Amino acid sequence: METNRLEAFSDGVMAIILTITVLAFKTPAGAGWRDAARLVPQVLSYFLSFLFVAIYWVNHHIALKDVARVNVKVLWCNNALLFFTSFVPFLTGWVGEHLGAPVPLFWYFFDMFLTGVAFHLMMYFIAKEAGTKFCLDLRSVCTLAGYLAAAGLGFVHPAAAYIVGTAVNLWWLHSKRTDRILDDHCDRK
Repeated sequence: METNRLEAFSDGVMAIILTITVLAFKTPAGAGWRDAARLVPQVLSYFLSFLFVAIYWVNHHIALKDVARVNVKVLWCNNALLFFTSFVPFLTGWVGEHLGAPVPLFWYFFDMFLTGVAFHLMMYFIAKEAGTKFCLDLRSVCTLAGYLAAAGLGFVHPAAAYIVGTAVNLWWLHSKRTDRILDDHCDRK
């Protein structure tokens, strides 16, 4: 199957996810600075969530740039990626309303971990279909471990969970290789 339908569907779902996330904002009860300040936790969780979805959207496009055809396994992994990403609006609202509460924080970052697993599994099947070697680079391993650590840290130290989760996302803003996700870095010595 060609990638154009996969890309169009994924673009549409991610656009809807971001739209729903921002629409979950409630207007302040009043028009004063204190009323606006009560929105800070929601704005911060929205920023982190927007960054998270945007990173996966960019990497999704980069990953499919040189892929001519995909198989059913890739399609299902893509659906899993979109499924986990679709929880972002709900979890963003939950975390934003209960800043520092361990259960929402756990699910928020655990969902990021599951999204990362789905993305990397999709990349594995893309590489396999193309006949190229796939391995997780250091940043990918640290990303998955970071999201998992942030999920656990939510129970012990909520601020540390946010710091780790934000650091992982910010790391993806700077990419040494922006032209391809799959390369031969596994074969280099």
